[in-house]
Amino acid sequence: MALLFALNCSAGNISFGLSLTGGALTLTLQGDTSAFYPAAYRLLADGRWQRLDLAPGQVVPAELVPGAQLNVVWPETRPLETLPALDRMQIGMVRFFDQAGVGFGQILMFHPPPVTEKLLKAGYVDGQLVIQPPAYGAGSSTSWLLWAQEDGIAPISSELKFEHVQPPAQRIDWQPGSQPLRVDTGAGQPAAMLLHETTQGYVILRIPGGGVQGRQQRTAWLSASPSFYRAAWLLALAAALALLWYGVSAWRQREQA
Repeated sequence: MALLFALNCSAGNISFGLSLTGGALTLTLQGDTSAFYPAAYRLLADGRWQRLDLAPGQVVPAELVPGAQLNVVWPETRPLETLPALDRMQIGMVRFFDQAGVGFGQILMFHPPPVTEKLLKAGYVDGQLVIQPPAYGAGSSTSWLLWAQEDGIAPISSELKFEHVQPPAQRIDWQPGSQPLRVDTGAGQPAAMLLHETTQGYVILRIPGGGVQGRQQRTAWLSASPSFYRAAWLLALAAALALLWYGVSAWRQREQA
């Protein structure tokens, strides 16, 4: 009965709006929840993520409230047409912590390539991201795997360290007969993306997350399988029939008396 009067609760939402003008990158916190210790990065040609310096006069905020901005310096200001194909996309990332101390990241791409749903198949299997190799002659021999590392809620069970951890993007050189690739992107199983280098240029394949985000702190019965609920309904029906049988039996006994 008490649960009937319990107030609803909802998870907060954090995302960043980005604006790049010349060498100035502005991050604007959207959503309804604060982000803590935010940091911005850009992808280098070798797959490493380079942390960007703050704009002059800017200090790292411990908390960035909704609507607040963080200004950083984007060091590459050459004309896009003079840059290699991967650099022309201007790929970056924002990393931050939520109010519980869980680390998240958001990948940004100012000049994304066309989106494809072909060439490769990828998804989470047993907690790991599994990427199937492209069919031989499919026009894709090299891929870059990008993801924002999410280690889930396990780190907050020990002493909190507000230090961002992000592995490099992974370059994949596909060869005939290549085996499926398994990648550990963290216990949070975040969404990822694959950049395919084809004869027509790069294309992007977006890979959905494993559905873990937001569920690790749920009580077990909220994530129970459909068979659990079917069993619960059967037990409830059995209980109702038992009560009905008891009531009928009691009534007959009174009538006989």
